[in-house]
Amino acid sequence: MEHNTRILIVDDNESIHEDFYKVLVHEQNADHAALDDLEAELFGDDGGKPKNKAPDDILQYAVDSALQGQEALSMVDKAAQEGRPYALIFMDVRMPPGWDGIETISRIWLKHPYIEMVLCTAYSDYTWDDIIEKLGSNDKLLFLRKPFDAIAVQQMALSLVKKWNLGEQARNHVQNLEQEVEQRTLQLQDLLAELEAKNAELADSNSQLKRAVLHDALTGLPNRILFHDRLEQAIKLATRNKTQFAVAMMDLDGFKEINDQRGHLSGDYVLKTVADRIQKTLRDSDTVARLGGDEFAFVLPAVARESPEIVLKKIMSAFMEPVVMDSNGEKISIGASIGSAFYPDHGTDADTLVGRADAAMYTAKRDGSGICMYRDNANEAATS
Repeated sequence: MEHNTRILIVDDNESIHEDFYKVLVHEQNADHAALDDLEAELFGDDGGKPKNKAPDDILQYAVDSALQGQEALSMVDKAAQEGRPYALIFMDVRMPPGWDGIETISRIWLKHPYIEMVLCTAYSDYTWDDIIEKLGSNDKLLFLRKPFDAIAVQQMALSLVKKWNLGEQARNHVQNLEQEVEQRTLQLQDLLAELEAKNAELADSNSQLKRAVLHDALTGLPNRILFHDRLEQAIKLATRNKTQFAVAMMDLDGFKEINDQRGHLSGDYVLKTVADRIQKTLRDSDTVARLGGDEFAFVLPAVARESPEIVLKKIMSAFMEPVVMDSNGEKISIGASIGSAFYPDHGTDADTLVGRADAAMYTAKRDGSGICMYRDNANEAATS
């Protein structure tokens, strides 16, 4: 079955269309290799396919553009009538003077309920409750915060287009089964069992796709997209309950030397070991994410004013024991630098909190103190 790779960009800003086009339709480059590795990890290596197949066999998206919601609905209708439906739509929230993104999605899903959607916004235009009320609880909707990250867009496109095609394959399969049931009622039990197996396979594939979009492939930790979502939810909860929480940023000391001297496989092993140790030190309510490279981030909810230092020291305890690198028992010592900031003392929005925690981290790295808390006065930081 030929894959449907049609994508529609809906935004009233033409420059946004150009940005998406540059990310999704491009010449062969290093990003293709990374996305090929991602696809192989998600969907397995098909032994029937040649190992040197061209990445463009998978990544050649057909990208169209619409400036308003009404235009988008007309294009979706026409595409469906022609038998070439869209698999994925990147939808802007604000598109004056016509329908906004939520209204457009609602109207499209009334007629085309299987299209995957990514809602793109730089603002908190709607609460989650508002979206559920307008669109219902739906696993075909993800969020992309502006300004978007190119890799995040590519990962979403790959995962959601694959998800749509798996769903379409299952829907076609169900339709064929229903026709067979009408003709072969005596074999109803066997056909129902086959259908359940296909549904279970689709549910498992959907679960893997969702995890791939929101988690780091190496460590299994939440990635940048999920971290920012958790941070936004923590801000909303703390605002409603008038509580505090801490945001922390961390990177490893000397990690570049490990990669340079021992190779990336050793570096990957160190990152996975550190991630496993950190997860064991935190509470279930805490979030630790890998943002990329050796950069980690934390959301520590319901933390009292005096307690972040204790939590951060628990994190630093993960570096007390050296990492055993091979079966011969060779050990290397790994260090880290952590900076933290409070909500609402040091900021009330995600960017400010992350920026000030990051500044505190670089102070800790510069001073060699290990842990540093952001201080309001004169944009200084306090070390401990």
